[in-house]
Amino acid sequence: MKKIIIILVFTVSLCVLASCQQNDKFINPGDYLGGGGTGETAESADDVTDDVKKDFLDKDFSELSQNTSTSGATLVPASDDVYTISSDGTYIFKGTYGGILLGANSLNLHLIFDGATVESKTGIALNGSDYKKLEVVITLIGENSIKSTVEGENAIHIKGALSFNGEGSLSVTSGGKNAIKVSKELTIVDCSLSLIAANHAISALSVLASNCKINVLSAGKDGINAECDDETTAFTTEEGYVYLQNVDYACQTEGDGIQADTVVYISGGTYNIKTTGSFVPKTQMSQYDIEADDFKYIKLGSTYQRIASDETNRYPASQLYGLVQGCKGIKVGEIEYPVTKDSDQEITVTEGDYAIIIDGGTFTIDSTDDAIHANSGNLSVSGGKFTISTYDDALTSDVLTKITGGEITVLKSYEGIEGGYVEITGGKINIIASDDGINAASDDARISEHIIISGGEIYVNAEGDGVDSNGSINMTGGTLIVFGPTSGVNASLDADRGILIDGGYLFAVGPIGMVETPASNSKQNVLSYAQNQTITANTILSLTDEKGTPIFFVTIEKKCQSIIVSCPELTMGNSFKLYGGDTQLCAFMVSSVITSVGSQGNMGNPGGTPPGGFGGGFGGGRGPGR
Repeated sequence: MKKIIIILVFTVSLCVLASCQQNDKFINPGDYLGGGGTGETAESADDVTDDVKKDFLDKDFSELSQNTSTSGATLVPASDDVYTISSDGTYIFKGTYGGILLGANSLNLHLIFDGATVESKTGIALNGSDYKKLEVVITLIGENSIKSTVEGENAIHIKGALSFNGEGSLSVTSGGKNAIKVSKELTIVDCSLSLIAANHAISALSVLASNCKINVLSAGKDGINAECDDETTAFTTEEGYVYLQNVDYACQTEGDGIQADTVVYISGGTYNIKTTGSFVPKTQMSQYDIEADDFKYIKLGSTYQRIASDETNRYPASQLYGLVQGCKGIKVGEIEYPVTKDSDQEITVTEGDYAIIIDGGTFTIDSTDDAIHANSGNLSVSGGKFTISTYDDALTSDVLTKITGGEITVLKSYEGIEGGYVEITGGKINIIASDDGINAASDDARISEHIIISGGEIYVNAEGDGVDSNGSINMTGGTLIVFGPTSGVNASLDADRGILIDGGYLFAVGPIGMVETPASNSKQNVLSYAQNQTITANTILSLTDEKGTPIFFVTIEKKCQSIIVSCPELTMGNSFKLYGGDTQLCAFMVSSVITSVGSQGNMGNPGGTPPGGFGGGFGGGRGPGR
C-alpha cells in the first residue's frame, strides 16, 4: 500500500466566497451545496481516568511471579494411573502420568511441572472439579503437556482459583471441551501456554495475565472467555473481566478472540487475533440459534460481503447468509453498564462506563465478525498500534467509541468506526470501508448521536458515507481527509442535525448527488466546490493564494465531482485558486462562512502537476500514516 505523509504547510490565510473559472453558475442537484443550515453543538464525554483503572492497576503480580520455590516438595513417581492428591503441599511432577486428581476440600496446592506429560484417556487430565475452595498454583519448568481427548471433558478443570507461573511452557489440549476451565479467577504470569480446544481455550470467572505468552492454536469457540456467574445481572468489576498486561497473545478461533462479560482492559503487549466464522444460508435458520436480522451477508465467489440491513429485502433467503456464532476479535457484552440519563432522558457517558479500555499494545486482528466491539458500555482507545481486517465493523460500541491516541489502520471493513457517539481527540487513523467510514448511529432513542473530532490525523476511504451521523458532526481540531463514494445516494459528509466546522483541517471529496455542506453557523470558513464533470482518480488537487503561492495539495484516491475544504487559513477578504493538476478549476474570494463554487463547463480530465510543481499540504498520497 502507498504511504502518505501529512505535511501541513499552510503559509497564507485562506478563504471562502467565489468566482468560477467559467462564469456560468452551477445548480447542484444534491442536498445543501451553498450551506447546510444550522448545525448543533455536542458535548463530549468524560475520558477514562486512573480511578476507573485503579482496580486493575493496583494488582500486584510480583508475589506470584516469585513463588516458584521447590523447597520441601514431594516428588510424584511417574505412572500411567491417576495420581490423587489429598493434602496441602508442594508436588513435583516429572515424566508421564495418566491423570491428576485433586481429591480433598480447601486445598492450597503448589504443583511443579518439570518436563511432565499428563494425558487422560478417561476424563479430565488435571481434575479439581469437585471443590470450590481450591487454590492452585502451577509452576512450569521446561516443556510440559496436559491432554484429554474425552468427549465433553476439559483438559484442566479447577473449581476454585488457578495460577500459572515460572519460566517454562505448557501445552494443553482438549479434544472434547475447554482446554482450561476455572470457576474462579485464573492468573497467568511469566510462563508460556499453548492451547488447543474443541470449545473455549480458556474459560474462567475472570482472567488476569502479565508478561506471559498465550498461543491459542485453535479453539471451537473463544480464545479467552471471562463469564460472570449466572445470577450476576448488574455491572461489576469483581468478575467477568479480562486484564492483559504486556502479554504476547495469539489465537485462531471459531468464536471470539477475547470475550468478557464486564471489562476488557489491555495495557501493552502483542495481539495477533484471527477469527473464522461459519456462514449458513437463511433457508437453514431453523437449524441454528440465529435471529432473522442476523442474516446480513451475501456470497461473492468464495467470500462474503456485509450489506446494509435495509438492503436485505432485495435478496431471496437462499442468497442471505448469517454467522453460526459470534466470532469477534475483542468483545465485551452481557452485563449492562450503569449509564446515566440527563434531564432530557438522554444517555450521558461518565468516566466509569467503559467496557473496553486499550492503553497500548500492537494488535493485528483479522476477524469475520466485528474486530473490537463493546456490546454494552463504551470503548476507549488511548494508545497502541492496530492493523485490522474484518467483514463487519472495525471498532464499534453500542454507546460511545472514544479514541484519544494510537495508530489505527483498517485495511478492510464494513464500517470503520461506529458508535452511538463517536469522539476522536488524537491518534493516526486510516480507514477503508465498504459502507460508512465513521458512523454515529443507535437504535436506542435515549442516545442523541454525535461525532466530535477535536484532534488526530484521520483518513477515510469509504464506499458509503465517509463520515455519517444520525445526529450532529462537530469538528474543532485535527486533520480529516475523506475520499467518499463515487456515486449513489451517499456523500463524503452526512449529518441529520448539521455539520459544524469550528477548527482543524478538512478535505472531503465525493459525488454531487448528495453533497452536504457544513453549516453556516460554523466558526471556520468552508469552500464547497462542485461540477458535473468528473475529476479522475490520482489527480492532484491543490489550493493556492491569489498569487499562486501553494497552500496544500492532495492526490485523490477516487474520481469525484464535489470538493469541501476548510482550514484556519480560510479568512475573510482573501482570494484563492483551486487546481486539478495544472488545470484551474476556479478562483474565489472568501466573503462569508460558506463559499459555494461550481461550473457546468467541460473541464476535460484535469490532471498533471500542480502549478509550480510544489509539494506539501494535507498530504501527498493516500492519507495520514498510510
